[in-house]
Amino acid sequence: MTNKAFPSSERCATQPFELIHSDLKSFPIESYHKFKYTIVFYDDYTSRVWTTNLKTKDAVLPATKHFLAMVETQFQGTVQGWMSDAGGEYTSKAFTKMLQEKGIKILQSIPHTHQQNGRAERIIRTLTEKAEAIRLQACLPPSYWEFTLNHATHVYNRTPMRRLEWRTPHEWLTVERPSISHLRVFGSAAYVFIPAEVRADKLSPGSKMMTYLGSHPGGKGWIFMRSPNNVIFSAAQAIFDESLFLKCPTAKLHVNTRLQTTAPPPSHCHEDNTCQCPLPGDDEEQPTPTRVVPPKHRKDQLVRQELSSTTPEPSTSTQTIPSAPAEGPEPRYVVPEIPNCYSRSQNDLSA
Repeated sequence: MTNKAFPSSERCATQPFELIHSDLKSFPIESYHKFKYTIVFYDDYTSRVWTTNLKTKDAVLPATKHFLAMVETQFQGTVQGWMSDAGGEYTSKAFTKMLQEKGIKILQSIPHTHQQNGRAERIIRTLTEKAEAIRLQACLPPSYWEFTLNHATHVYNRTPMRRLEWRTPHEWLTVERPSISHLRVFGSAAYVFIPAEVRADKLSPGSKMMTYLGSHPGGKGWIFMRSPNNVIFSAAQAIFDESLFLKCPTAKLHVNTRLQTTAPPPSHCHEDNTCQCPLPGDDEEQPTPTRVVPPKHRKDQLVRQELSSTTPEPSTSTQTIPSAPAEGPEPRYVVPEIPNCYSRSQNDLSA
């Protein structure tokens, strides 16, 4: 007998915290702060997700109590239903008693049937794939999974979704459009300001290059990894170079910073048709202005008028009168180039 496909569930919540999906995810490597697990809380109505990193499985009970207290305090709501698998951390007497005392309806999947807890399984896969993608891009070690998972969760809650009419889960829950101006490329380099109280002495540098590890959870700032001792450093002022990843073996510091854009080229002429003196780099060849040549049938007449109005000076050499050019491309009279230091107007070119 083969395992059959499970039909998709048609049940959807109609208000926030009506149904919470939860699951526990284990990792093969301990994180930077010695975490081994992470528990996920997923709201069925708003798609808002919360993650909490744990060191042991028995920390599921206090983590769930903290989540329920957060819902009551921050959102003035109550959880009505709880959906999870039949793992030992969710079927213990203490956990079941805690939910029953709060009047929460307990829904559990059949043992070894993860498909019935598909919402929680799917959100864990989504967050894990996002976290691993940004970790590998920044060439960070596997023990940094706690930072990448927190950052992936933060970005997911601020990503528009089609099922939410192209609004974010954060906005769907709080009716407030979130700001993403604080987001940076995870794992990129940043010149972090070092306060005077932290510097070794007055001759120490005022900033240092560190690795960006996400937004600070308790305020308006960021957290960084400070080398070479790999110490967590929090700061509110930093200049980011989002194309440089310090942990990558091919990372190379550039002599000239790429944080500033190039200045526009200088303009010599102003609106009043006055020009400045030559600046460095003005020796390059500039296109010479040209004057429109009159039609061919008037060329001979203009030459005769010019010769008749000019009195030739006595000379021993024979003066040659220019003749009309042969058929072909008409010559163009070039106006001599005028130095940039002199002021001129558009009438000078037509004189």
